[in-house]
Amino acid sequence: MTLQIQQKIILGLCLSLLGGVSSAAIQGMSFEHKDWELACDNTGTCRAAGYQTDDNYEHPVSVLLTRNAGANTPVVAEVQFGENEENQKSSAKYELKIDGKSYGWVKNSTQSNLNPHQLNALLATAQRDAVVEFIAGKQRYTLSGQGMSAVLLKMDEFQKRIGTPSALIKKGQNSHQNVLKAEVKPVLVAKDLIQGRVIKLLPKSEQAQKIIAVLKKTTHRDDCPVLFGESDYFESDRMVITPITPTLSAISHPCWSGAYNFGQGVWVMDKKLNEVKQLVSTSVSDEADNQLFENHKGRGVGDCWSQAEWTWDGQHYIKTFVASTGQCKGFAGGAWQLPTVVTEVKGLKQ
Repeated sequence: MTLQIQQKIILGLCLSLLGGVSSAAIQGMSFEHKDWELACDNTGTCRAAGYQTDDNYEHPVSVLLTRNAGANTPVVAEVQFGENEENQKSSAKYELKIDGKSYGWVKNSTQSNLNPHQLNALLATAQRDAVVEFIAGKQRYTLSGQGMSAVLLKMDEFQKRIGTPSALIKKGQNSHQNVLKAEVKPVLVAKDLIQGRVIKLLPKSEQAQKIIAVLKKTTHRDDCPVLFGESDYFESDRMVITPITPTLSAISHPCWSGAYNFGQGVWVMDKKLNEVKQLVSTSVSDEADNQLFENHKGRGVGDCWSQAEWTWDGQHYIKTFVASTGQCKGFAGGAWQLPTVVTEVKGLKQ
């Protein structure tokens, strides 16, 4: 995948709206600074994650701070310890030390939370230099504080807490009246696709070329270089035409490929294939029944991913989930799931 395509995927994930599901939905966002990052979703929930520095790559550690919107909602802190080839052994628990002072023990499990005393001590380091370590014997995991203050300030800003007693960074005595209120997770009822005859065309066939001429008007060569002849077809590539309603069809066509990622373009067209009703995405990697998925590695080792999900509502494909697993910091499959769009989808086949 080219750098330009990667940037467009990331930008699309960061700025995506849930349009069509709820007009009142909050717009999710993401933000990254040094070794910390933030993702806030369309319900108002924010998740801030911090990691080790790149110099401490052999000892992956991450803390996730989660806070719902609303006045005086608590912060929940989770911690994860990663492993790699140089760090195969792990301890059942680690001692949290800040500037050499012990704050008790933290279990090494998939659901390991910091207690309130530990959390408050950690939050107090956001605006000063501090050494935050998790230690067991000779094992030493060091959490970076670089970027923590900026990320927590951005969380306060998103949830409209700046200047209130519940702010994490810039506290004040302002009323909580204007603090962001939590939104209920939107609900979308998925609709079934009709069972029709699927047609597969060679991309260079006359019929496919007529359809491609229409598709080109809806996208750009940077997003779908294969469609514009900027990249070569593989021998197995086909244009796939799938009826989805009595009057609409979905068109799938190869768009791009890289060392460990690829993207298909998916368009919704009228039955006669003369008009595009919707360009869904140029980065689809999987599909199942009435859903389309974008799953892409940030690196070949698979320690970070970007994800998106589209669901058919009977008229359009609606983006019902957007997330990443965070920075590429050595955790197999990514350390956390950091969504910016969430939806309760009903009507899916079990």
